Amino acid sequence: MIKRLRARHHPMSADGAVKATPCGARHAPRPGPPLRPCHAGRPSQHQEASMRSFLVIALVGLTTLSTAAVAQDQGSGAWQPMTFHNFQTPSKTDTLQTLVWPDVIREANAYVTTELKRPLNGKNALVTALSSTYRDGSRTIIVSTALSRDCDSGANDAGAEIEPSTCPLRIVTIENGKVLAIKTATGCYADHADPDIPAKNRNDNSYTRFDPAAGTIAFRTNVGGRDVPGCARTYSIR
Repeated sequence: MIKRLRARHHPMSADGAVKATPCGARHAPRPGPPLRPCHAGRPSQHQEASMRSFLVIALVGLTTLSTAAVAQDQGSGAWQPMTFHNFQTPSKTDTLQTLVWPDVIREANAYVTTELKRPLNGKNALVTALSSTYRDGSRTIIVSTALSRDCDSGANDAGAEIEPSTCPLRIVTIENGKVLAIKTATGCYADHADPDIPAKNRNDNSYTRFDPAAGTIAFRTNVGGRDVPGCARTYSIR
């Protein structure tokens, strides 16, 4: 019997504060020299040229820093929490539904309509997944594990400690919209925060770490504030 804890995704967002200038204009703070007073006259052509040059240099510098930060993050071995997905709403643009787990979704739909004799009414059966996405040059690498009927669930007895399920895991390499390779394995699936589970389990999750030099993806799962030794794995993408 598969233990299906209800998983919920809590997206986090933050709007940057907008400040009003003494002139009443509203804009986000930006680097650069102090803004000229509201009563100042039109700058000379030389001043305008200098300001344009400064903005170009600043933008190039920010772009370079952003690119370097992303590359460093992926190359320095930072752990990335996996993102939760619910496939009940069909999508032809969701890569996980169209390229990574289409067969699992079809099998789940067939089970509900054929075995359970329940209508789906245009929806998919309940299949959820965790995923991480990395860039490796021109390639996109997706590592994902799906909670399905093929999972080996943890303890289900009343009062038992929550355990992760061992589920199918796939690593898909995509380039120019085409799948270059699909590697299959197993990985631990831990549900995200849920109000019905104990407080100590509301931050349970799986994490991945990409090492482009070694061509590997490390995987670990944290349950109840502790890493599960049996869930620690390293997968080769080559």
